[in-house]
Amino acid sequence: MSYIGNVPINNPAASETRQEFTATASQTTFNTSGYVIGNFISVYLNGVRLSAGTDFTANNGYDVVLTTGAAAGDLLAVEMRNTLADIGAGFASTSEVTGTNTTGSITTGTNSLTVASGTGINVGDYVVGEGIAPGTTVSAISGTSVTLSGTVGATLSSDPVSFYTANKALSPGLVAGQLCRAWVNFNGTGTVAINAAQNTSSISDNGTGDYTINFATAMPDENYVVICNSVLSTTTSATGSAGPYGTFAGGATTKTTSAIRTLFGNSANGNGTDTAEANVAIFR
Repeated sequence: MSYIGNVPINNPAASETRQEFTATASQTTFNTSGYVIGNFISVYLNGVRLSAGTDFTANNGYDVVLTTGAAAGDLLAVEMRNTLADIGAGFASTSEVTGTNTTGSITTGTNSLTVASGTGINVGDYVVGEGIAPGTTVSAISGTSVTLSGTVGATLSSDPVSFYTANKALSPGLVAGQLCRAWVNFNGTGTVAINAAQNTSSISDNGTGDYTINFATAMPDENYVVICNSVLSTTTSATGSAGPYGTFAGGATTKTTSAIRTLFGNSANGNGTDTAEANVAIFR
């Protein structure tokens, strides 16, 4: 058979690991050399294959935990596939692309996050929220207590936090070619504060209604689309209408691959206006 590019090499040993353990009396936890969470993992006790979720769990990337303790001398074998390619149809589902969204509380300088619900959150998930550095993951979870891989730079109190799977490929059928490369929801009044964001490292306050959104990962070029909207911090706008009416988002004033500078203002007088809720999304 002919191939375009390099001929694929079949090397199962490079991606599959098998470990065997001799159990002690009532042993439940067996520490492996490591596996990718969510990938196929097979566990055999004395040659009988066990059922994941019923007979055992494997949730932290290292441990296999039996539901019922093994007897002394039992042989436990674990087969682990450790590359994304091994999972074949290992694409993120629609819910995994959307992420697990909940509210969370944490104190700046710490890594212990308390969430409203731990359902759907797993060790290894990427964490997105105010003050949480890009690339931060879940190191451990117990109930609603989540331990992060790094400390946060802001104090959260019932603020939005999202968790995304770390080991699944994105299917073109789900995301097509219109990826949102970055987005941010922030409070532009007083000291600028990010409420929630993706691929946004920080925001610079350049003056009234004038902000620069700095990307954590640069855009491939400057041919991206910028979408902005805003909500005034007061109950009436300059036009006298209630709510956000009378505002405008002037959009981009300076575009680079590493940042976008935007101007928010009031349509009644054309002046720049700080807003309690500013939203910017980047598509490319």
